[in-house]
Amino acid sequence: MSDGGVPEGTFWTIKVIRPIMVQMHGLDPSAVAINDAVMDDATIPVSSYAPVRRVEPLRCPQCGADRDWTAFGAWTDPVRLVCPAGHSWTPWEGAPARGRALMQELILASGIEESRG
Repeated sequence: MSDGGVPEGTFWTIKVIRPIMVQMHGLDPSAVAINDAVMDDATIPVSSYAPVRRVEPLRCPQCGADRDWTAFGAWTDPVRLVCPAGHSWTPWEGAPARGRALMQELILASGIEESRG
């Protein structure tokens, strides 16, 4: 068993209907502007600060699709995604730990028993 209670060696095929929202590198310019305004107004409490990291949907690098993915992989694999148009890719190929974390999140969110391929 893996750390997530998932049998090791199981290969998963998971349908992901909604966009996969991920934290992107860089700052959200609108959040930075809001935070600058809050800093300029001493009457606004510090808790009014907006999160500055950008969160965006993963998009197919070939066609820009952002939903209706099919995800493939095992618990220890970086996720492999296929968009509705059939383009296959592995997000963050240079950072396999991030792709592995996404695969594990998708497995756990899928209801485990229903998604074994």
